[in-house]
Amino acid sequence: MANSAKAHQFQSKWRIGESILDVLIGGRSFLDSKQGFRGSFKNEQAADQFLHAYGHDLHDPIERAELQGTLQEALRFIRTYFLKPANPDGLEIEIPKKILEMTEIRDLLLFASSDSQVELRHWACAILRIMHTLSHVDRDMRTHYFKDIQTQILDRFYRQLHRDEQGQLYLGRTPDDHLRVNLVEFQVKPQKTRDSTLMKLLHKPESVAEELFDRVGVRFITKNRVDAIRVTQYLERTHVVVSANIKPSRSRNTLIDTEIFRQTLARELPHLLHGEIQEIELRDILETTPYPKPRPGENPFSSEHYRAIQFTSRQLIKIKNPLSDHIRDLKQVSRGMNIDPVLLAAIEKVDQRYIQRVARFFYPFEIQVMDEASHLENEKGRSAHAEYKKAQQQAALRRVMGALAGA
Repeated sequence: MANSAKAHQFQSKWRIGESILDVLIGGRSFLDSKQGFRGSFKNEQAADQFLHAYGHDLHDPIERAELQGTLQEALRFIRTYFLKPANPDGLEIEIPKKILEMTEIRDLLLFASSDSQVELRHWACAILRIMHTLSHVDRDMRTHYFKDIQTQILDRFYRQLHRDEQGQLYLGRTPDDHLRVNLVEFQVKPQKTRDSTLMKLLHKPESVAEELFDRVGVRFITKNRVDAIRVTQYLERTHVVVSANIKPSRSRNTLIDTEIFRQTLARELPHLLHGEIQEIELRDILETTPYPKPRPGENPFSSEHYRAIQFTSRQLIKIKNPLSDHIRDLKQVSRGMNIDPVLLAAIEKVDQRYIQRVARFFYPFEIQVMDEASHLENEKGRSAHAEYKKAQQQAALRRVMGALAGA
């Protein structure tokens, strides 16, 4: 008996599995863990302890209702995007009746932990992957400020966009601005739908809302590739984009080989300065710069034919909290009125030091720049966006459904 107890202690002490070696230490997302919750919860109490540690209070009826709502949304999402007939390329399977009849979220965790009910375990894990991602989408505080965020970011760009007397759209402060760049088009990225946001997060290793960098985005389309480079020059020179706030890992260039461009410009610019060539000749020479070679680790869902410069910057957003002024006004008015002393004391007790007058935080936005020919190819050619989205959806299906999809 003693040996059995000691063996149990050793087994518990040295049970160092995937969640530790692969997730905490190895950098793999928990959503991609093959172990998942298997064997994690022996009873309802263990499942409740996990939910409490995650941040949920099951004794709060509002939180319980929210969790049930998240569960139902996850089931709807699976039916819509991962199963036939809604998705012709989806799985031809049905959600088990036991899953649909659940009344307690802890049951989902117990299914995910089960050693004996393999199919239910796979289904529970798939649903929990989506619920986890939805939890982060719903609890990103910045989402509530999206309209103000979008306005503050886009305002910087709109101030630099004008049309001359001939109706030509250009980037510049005045028609004769020496940095002026003529544009074919300027586009603003539409706000992502909730399902689109969720789909994008589900196919990424970092499935949290904070890692979505292109909720706000703009696109510049120029006549040629040289002007695409000059757009980035203009944005940096006028501080529309601050170099210090660029996120390096998000910069991608498939439009023009910058090293050859740099060498060609260094060689030819002295000829322009000495009047040996005209500016139009310099442009023509620079325009012959080849496309860059693909870099390892590029987005696997982007076509090899997609041509653009894109990068992510961050802007310090400032959102004024109207509650601060309202409380200040309430205090001032109440002091001059003959009101109940208890009510007056309660109003005075509200300490404005704990109410943030202005919320400040950095928010990412994406910039894409491309020439007209590349834009037409990107939109209508081999790199059609529909194909990109389809590949993304299938990747999310395999990742979320796991063994149910044969992954």
